[in-house]
Amino acid sequence: MTQTTSSPTYYTRRLVYYVKELWRRREFIWFLAMGNFKARNASTALGLFWWVLNPVLLSLVYWLVFGFIFPSDRNIIYLMSGMFVFHFTAQALTGGANAVLQNSKLLTNLKFPRLILPLANLFEALIGFLVSLGVLLAVQMVLFVVIRDPESSPQIFFPTAFVVLLLVAIPLQFLFNLGLGSIAARLAVPFRDINNFIPYVNRIWLYLSPIIWPLTMLDTERGQDFAPYAELNPLFPLISVYRAALIGDPFDEKMLVQFAIWALVIGVFGIGLFVRYEGKIARHL
Repeated sequence: MTQTTSSPTYYTRRLVYYVKELWRRREFIWFLAMGNFKARNASTALGLFWWVLNPVLLSLVYWLVFGFIFPSDRNIIYLMSGMFVFHFTAQALTGGANAVLQNSKLLTNLKFPRLILPLANLFEALIGFLVSLGVLLAVQMVLFVVIRDPESSPQIFFPTAFVVLLLVAIPLQFLFNLGLGSIAARLAVPFRDINNFIPYVNRIWLYLSPIIWPLTMLDTERGQDFAPYAELNPLFPLISVYRAALIGDPFDEKMLVQFAIWALVIGVFGIGLFVRYEGKIARHL
């Protein structure tokens, strides 16, 4: 008895086969990610540190604006903890849009699961993200030793057991980012103008996320009108979880559950959309 292409068994077997193909080419994914990274930083002296420096410098700019020109309770650690998380997702979206277009020659010469391209881009971004988190935790510990008065700097604390949350948050964000990158890669091939819009999408997304502005803003009269829409932002619960792990903000289990749902929905949808379309990629290149 033959199986139709619409039967659940057919799609299950296809999924298992696809995952096996990805795992069989895991070394190819790694070398492609490292090759892209080395090529991207071949002409720079600082190399990997630029991945950390970009969000750090942005954090410094916003800290100078909101810490001196418009004084507030947001210190540099508060800004960095949100900026690093956002930068990882923004890189996945930007890199996903370019993953296929920048490897067009590879696509025409080799046969492999096309999802490898956004995956390799994401692994490249993940390395930089992990390094940036290590830098942030190191700065936290140094400041904890130097500044011993928690009342003067409430966001300076010694990383505690809540850092274990990173073991859940990072894989969930990876899945979420892979879904976003896959959607961007799917749209960027037939619609090249997507690459021009993504920087503006990232900038608007940055301002709508609780990175520059504090959560206390939602308690104001105007903020209460904005609060229901702010919570629809998938980075809202994610940044909340990371800040619980990194700077000692109160941990809310609901935030973790909310982002887990976002990660599953966007991840499954984006990957499925890309895989279903990947056979038609070559005709648009």
